[in-house]
Amino acid sequence: MLRCPKCQERIVKDGKRYVCNNNHSYDIAKQGYVNLILANQKSSVNAGDNVESLNARERFLNNNYYKPLADSLTSLLNKYFTDGSCFLDAGCGTGYYLEQLIKGRKKDISFYAVDISKKGVMITSKKCTSATCFVGNVFRLPFEEGALDGAMSVFCPYSSKEFARVIKKGGYLFAVTPGKNHLFQLKEIVYETPYLNAEEGYNLEQFELVEQFNITYTMNLDSNEDILSLWRMMPYYHTTSKEDNSKLESLDRIDCVADFFISVYKRC
Repeated sequence: MLRCPKCQERIVKDGKRYVCNNNHSYDIAKQGYVNLILANQKSSVNAGDNVESLNARERFLNNNYYKPLADSLTSLLNKYFTDGSCFLDAGCGTGYYLEQLIKGRKKDISFYAVDISKKGVMITSKKCTSATCFVGNVFRLPFEEGALDGAMSVFCPYSSKEFARVIKKGGYLFAVTPGKNHLFQLKEIVYETPYLNAEEGYNLEQFELVEQFNITYTMNLDSNEDILSLWRMMPYYHTTSKEDNSKLESLDRIDCVADFFISVYKRC
C-alpha cells in the first residue's frame, strides 16, 4: 500500500528497511520511523514546524487542554471505522491526537502518521509505537491509490487531490479547523484590533460533507508557561511582531475559549 517517492512503485518492508522493485531503499531509523521524502519535495533541510514550536506544542498538549477535541475525534473514529481499517494522521505534528485515538479505539485499526517535520515524526514514533510513521509531504503522500480507509487532518495544510487519491471510495476524512472564537481572549491582549476566525471546512473534490459541528469550551490557563506554550505553537505567533508577542510574557492566568470546527467528509 506504500509507494516509493522516487519511482512510485510499491515499497514493502524488508527487515530494517523498505524497498521497491527498482531497489530504492529506505532505512527504518532506530526511533522507528522512515524518511519517505526527497530533498526536492521540501523547502529546507529542517522543513515543517521548528523545534520551538514543537516543544511548545508538546508542553501544552500534554496538559490535556485539547483533550475534548481528541475525545471527539476518537468517538468519530469508533463511529465510522471497522476492524481492519487503515487510518492516516496527515500532518501528525507531535502525535498527540493520534496517541489518544490509539488509546481510545474500539476497533482493530492500523494507524499511519505522516509529517514533513522530522523532529515531529520522531516524537510521534516514540509515543505511538503501534503506528507506522513516516517523514513525508501531505502534498505527495507515500501511499498507493485507494490504500486508506480514512484520514484526519488537524490544523494542517492539505491537498484535495491527494486525499481523493489515497482514500478509497466510501472512506472518511476528519478535518479540524479553528472555530470563529478560537483563542479570542488571547487575541484581545495581543492585538489592537482582535478578529474572529473565518469558520471554514475544507474545499474538497470527490468528497461529500457528512456532518459538521463545533466543540467549544473555556480553558482555565493558570500559568505563564501554559499561556506562552499555547501562543508559541500557533501560526499567530510567527506572523505577529515581537512587541505584540511580548504582551503575554507577564500574564499568569486567563480564561480562554477553545473553539474547534470539525468536518466529516465521505469519499464518493
